Amino acid sequence: MTPPDPTPLTGEAATAISAAVLADPGVVALDGGPFDTVATVLPGRRVVGVRVGASGVEVSVVLAWGAHVPAAADRVRDRVRALLGPVPVDVHVADLATGPPGAGG
Repeated sequence: MTPPDPTPLTGEAATAISAAVLADPGVVALDGGPFDTVATVLPGRRVVGVRVGASGVEVSVVLAWGAHVPAAADRVRDRVRALLGPVPVDVHVADLATGPPGAGG
């Protein structure tokens, strides 16, 4: 039998995680992944792009054009852990923005 998770995560943490991740300059948006499955369901709403589970967090992001992917993923992990402590954080880069700001495409 698996022992209980010592740091259970609440769904309300998803809102704070969403705001912290979107504050990163390399992150353009959160992404729900295939079929919007990366999400945390709360009463009356969903936080898309952040899945908070009993043993960790999954975040799916769209990064800015030219972002250094490993560095951006590390910053996202750091932002989540600043809120929740030393929890497992999986970062999925769903896409890159289509071009530099103002490129129109």
